[in-house]
Amino acid sequence: REVLYECLAKIGKLVESPEKLKILDALCQTERCVDSISEVTGLPFRSVSHHLQKLADYGFLKKKKRGRRVFYSVSSQSVIVFMERMKNLAEVIYPEIPLSLMALQDQRVKKADDLNSNNCCLVDLRPREEYSHQHLPGAINIPYHSLPERIKEIPEETTVLAYCRDKYCDLADKAVKMLRERGRRAWRLED
Repeated sequence: REVLYECLAKIGKLVESPEKLKILDALCQTERCVDSISEVTGLPFRSVSHHLQKLADYGFLKKKKRGRRVFYSVSSQSVIVFMERMKNLAEVIYPEIPLSLMALQDQRVKKADDLNSNNCCLVDLRPREEYSHQHLPGAINIPYHSLPERIKEIPEETTVLAYCRDKYCDLADKAVKMLRERGRRAWRLED
């Protein structure tokens, strides 16, 4: 039994760091190299390298070398389940999380059917590598950072259904706000 608690304590050390959780969440989306992780999390390259080593040492990640670059990914599907369950637990324990999500309900829809429109454009705002890994059928990829330059690619008469990683990710919320400020019909697709 002592081994169990020692291992649980290791997990506790890893999850006490918001930076490690950001990195882990990014890797739950797709495998990435250090540059990509740094870009998507907004964390400095050196900090990312340090945290990746810890996450790998404790068994959360695996790494593969391709040429000069090292790519990191979660060590198993259980890591993804672990992150989802932590998010769900945090939502139950900390009322500020559901309150912050409720504040965004006016620009979110549960399903595309909720709009009762056949004239929709599904836009995936995640980085290209996440879109390439997996995306909703029919979605076009316009990473959030390139939306201002690429907005012309979305026909003006369509309603935009924007989505990103999950309900806690704010890329789609920011995109909906930007699109609406430019006079476009836009909603965030929640599910």
